[in-house]
Amino acid sequence: MTSEPESGPRPRSEALYALATRPGLYWALALFVALLLLPNIFPAPFEEIGLRTFDFEQRIVPRHEEELPVVIVAIDEASLKPPYGQWPWPRTLVARLVRKIASGHPLALGVDILFAEPDRLSPQALPAELPPLPEAAERALAVLPDNDADLGAAFKELPTVLAVAPSFEAAAAGGPRVAAPPIRAFGGDALPFLPAFPGAVRSLPAIAAGARGQGAILGDPDRDGIVRRVALAVSIDGTLYPALALETMRVAVGVPVSRALVAPKGIRGMAIGGTFIPTDGQGRAYPYFAPPQSTVTLSAADVLGDKFNVAAFTDQIVLLGITGAGLVDIKDTPAGLMQGIEVHAQLIESVLSDELLRRPFFMHNIEQGLVAAAALIVILFFPYREPRIAAALLVALVALCLGGAFALFRFEHYLIDGTYPSVVAVLVFVVMLLANLRVLASALERERQDRARVEGELNAAHSIQMGLLPRPLPRVPETGAVDVHQLLETARTVGGDLYDFIMLDARRLYFAIADVSGKGVDAALFMAMTKMALSGATLQHGAALDRVFDVANSQISEASDHIRSQGGRPMFVTVFAAVLDLDTGTLSYASGGHDAPYLLRAGVTPARLLTEGGPPLGTIDDFPFPVDRTQLARGDMVVLYTDGVTEAKDEAGAFYTSARLDRLMAQMRPKTARSVVDAVREDVWRFMGEADQADDVTLLVVHWLGPEAGPDAVTAR
Repeated sequence: MTSEPESGPRPRSEALYALATRPGLYWALALFVALLLLPNIFPAPFEEIGLRTFDFEQRIVPRHEEELPVVIVAIDEASLKPPYGQWPWPRTLVARLVRKIASGHPLALGVDILFAEPDRLSPQALPAELPPLPEAAERALAVLPDNDADLGAAFKELPTVLAVAPSFEAAAAGGPRVAAPPIRAFGGDALPFLPAFPGAVRSLPAIAAGARGQGAILGDPDRDGIVRRVALAVSIDGTLYPALALETMRVAVGVPVSRALVAPKGIRGMAIGGTFIPTDGQGRAYPYFAPPQSTVTLSAADVLGDKFNVAAFTDQIVLLGITGAGLVDIKDTPAGLMQGIEVHAQLIESVLSDELLRRPFFMHNIEQGLVAAAALIVILFFPYREPRIAAALLVALVALCLGGAFALFRFEHYLIDGTYPSVVAVLVFVVMLLANLRVLASALERERQDRARVEGELNAAHSIQMGLLPRPLPRVPETGAVDVHQLLETARTVGGDLYDFIMLDARRLYFAIADVSGKGVDAALFMAMTKMALSGATLQHGAALDRVFDVANSQISEASDHIRSQGGRPMFVTVFAAVLDLDTGTLSYASGGHDAPYLLRAGVTPARLLTEGGPPLGTIDDFPFPVDRTQLARGDMVVLYTDGVTEAKDEAGAFYTSARLDRLMAQMRPKTARSVVDAVREDVWRFMGEADQADDVTLLVVHWLGPEAGPDAVTAR
């Protein structure tokens, strides 16, 4: 016998199909691709997003202030007052300041001042600045020392690095030849990656002759005016040139050359001896800024004073710059406004403390990968049929991107943009969510229609179920000996409880109560079958309750076995049935696993109609159910109920219990069957409070009024 081939798609195919048909998938993918490519097409505005994020991180956690061998000597506002006067000072005064610094034996002096023009206060230049002087005076001035040469000689007394200002104006033809700066590229040509300038403004040769090196000063801000990064090297007329800070550190360390380490796609960083300085692909370093004015700053006026202790410069890197009013070079940085000379100082401090921020040339590729990963996770793995869970996952993903980027900055000093991947994730999420909400809305509408149809069918079933229950007891012309009242409130639209009463003849009343196992539609259907089985057996065998139970038990067992054979859960029914002789008050009764009813008699403690009984119908075939008898007195009431009464639960989950029902029965002084039903219902619902009804609640009360009661006393409700 050959086996049939498997039909339907395999699990992997089903998963792929479900993935390919996700609502909003293709719109979200298109948006993701566009957002992935846009930073490559228009890099500037998207780069600014990351830069702003890096600024925020530095404002939250600025570089820790610590004592580092960096000192700023500032020609500040106090230095421009008498006795020194306004800027520019005579070069001899600057030389005096430099010699004072040199006497402290610093490691190096970086000068952020250009001396590109001759000192007009130099003795040789004074005749041109003053009214005509005697020829003898001019000859005397001509033989005096030149101020520029004096400054050059002062610079020669200590390791000095002078500033060079890159310029977009080409160098004049035939100008003085400049020696190649002490910086070399290793691993490739660095010039294609660096800012390029055709020329530069330098200090006069007489001044520069005394310097150990020259460094470019570049403090160009980004598009938004903030200085975040400083080029450590530039190209001037095709020659590799170090920045002022880099050259000052090289001179301080005493190595012969700085190195630019080049990779095929950009510059990896600069090296001074064994110190590696990471840069981005364009050779720019990212200082980790401390708060403004955190670097030790000394006024030039104080340094020139007689009481100044030059030991403050010993083994220090000294930076000389101008900060006086009208001459200031203010830079806006992530940490706030600070002097241009302080930007150089913060860069050197970041290197010395090994806290320079890192943004390698390959970081852009990592960020592109992060964007792709975030978007694809949102598109492919979020459960949009559970919008709240999807939104919570989005929050977690955004927190991971932003928190992870901040952690890398805080602990490893890497600058990686977690903002743009978060923005992409949110935008893609919105597209996916809207598409899925549209589908969910359609599904909910269909579900609402299906629910309405089911509710309509259940309501119809409820009406049919209630229609199966007996109508009010017909008036018996010969006597008004009985008062009957009943209650059935289902926990759901349909339920499994039932009550019944039938006049077997003019003198005998059959009544019963039953509880089908389970709830809902299954129990309701089984209840209808039970009702027909009991009614049919009663009409066939009348007051012979043992025969009635035997026939009904057989039919119910057969139905339960059939349900079990179809894979369903077997069902059973608890039943209490009785026949009351309206003339004599004789009550015959039998029980199939049901709670014993109460017998209420005026002036007597409520009793139970106890019986040996038998098991619930549908559990044991051919069981001989015993029939018991008792004599009612005029006015006696028989109170039948289902376990929905005693097992009702309050808001805390506690049961109503039989003990509470016993106390209620003992307290009642009922006049009618209805008053008993109303009292029990009110007490049960008061006990439940705001709790949901857990089970069907059914009550049936039969009140025997006695044979002498007239026809007008007969009631049935």
